[in-house]
Amino acid sequence: MASDLIKRLKKEKKLSELIINEKMEDTYLSTNCISVNLLLSGKIKGGIKRGKISTICADSGWGKSMIGLNVLKAAYQQGMDCIVIDTEHAFNRELAVKLGINLNDIAIFETSVIPDIKKIYSNVNSGLTRQQSLNTFFLFDSWGPIVEQQVLDKAEEGSSAVNMSSAKFKNELANIINSYGNTNLVLNHVYDTMTMYGDKFAVPGGKRLFFNSDAIVLASSAAKAKNKTGDIVGKIITAGVKKGRAAKEFVKTKFLIDHNGGINPYFGLLEEAIDCGLVIKPKPGTFTRPDYDKDGKIWKETELYCAKFWVDLYKDQTFNNLVERKFAFEDSVLISATQDVLSMINGHSEIPEFESKLLTSEDIEDGEADEIEEV
Repeated sequence: MASDLIKRLKKEKKLSELIINEKMEDTYLSTNCISVNLLLSGKIKGGIKRGKISTICADSGWGKSMIGLNVLKAAYQQGMDCIVIDTEHAFNRELAVKLGINLNDIAIFETSVIPDIKKIYSNVNSGLTRQQSLNTFFLFDSWGPIVEQQVLDKAEEGSSAVNMSSAKFKNELANIINSYGNTNLVLNHVYDTMTMYGDKFAVPGGKRLFFNSDAIVLASSAAKAKNKTGDIVGKIITAGVKKGRAAKEFVKTKFLIDHNGGINPYFGLLEEAIDCGLVIKPKPGTFTRPDYDKDGKIWKETELYCAKFWVDLYKDQTFNNLVERKFAFEDSVLISATQDVLSMINGHSEIPEFESKLLTSEDIEDGEADEIEEV
């Protein structure tokens, strides 16, 4: 039974709005690239989680902005209020229109100055309910160029003094963004760590954005994609989960930037499709789907990455189960939440006879970080 204090708190109008009585079902905005959806959420039908900050970090030309536009399209199609903060003055209006976004229906702000960005978030969220804030989408492209006003003031004065408080102001901005509860996709750059092992790149811009993000995808390498004649037709990006509250950290996959068509929605999961038996290789360089190619159709590798080959697989529950086991946390309930150790010590509860979910020392191996793939 609730105490008098809890009852009083729930009756307080201003406080009651902050109380969550039941867990809201997680909903997502798709990136339109299934492998990236899996990295962000561990789900084929996932993507960036609504009401949270998601971050994609990659080097220049590795597909950040194209992914951002796909998420903007998803938000727009779901009827969300859409705001773009374009710090690089490079928002691709033409492509946005081709994706079906009416630019008159969204707000695009071109600024990289932190006080301006604070004002935008404050004005957008003024008077909104929790649900309305969640239903407001920000595409922040990108985090790297943002600066504090004093940097501009020093530049105007011709000062050569170095700003030593950049991270402080970016951390404060990340906390402000997090406090509003909007749906945010932040695109960020990376810098080279010059390390032999581990992540080749690190995420700049202050620690608070890292802490406040629900999911962070970090692209670690790029390779040239070539056709049979040796012509370069795109880039194959290797990316992994840098931080995940739904997807497992360190798991990796790939996506393809096609020079003729943006990010290919069908690339990156062929190995998983073969592992679960939905795709087999009759001979090197050829593929077939026993459950779907009833006419015996044989696919060449150059024909694979299209809707006709992949949509059936994306809908297949066997495939869903396999890839989501690989990318997502399997258990929603933590061991520490189901077993009261102190109660066992005090003799108030029995010790379980068999604990199948617990890891043994043989399950856990120490090892060095994966080497970064050479490009």
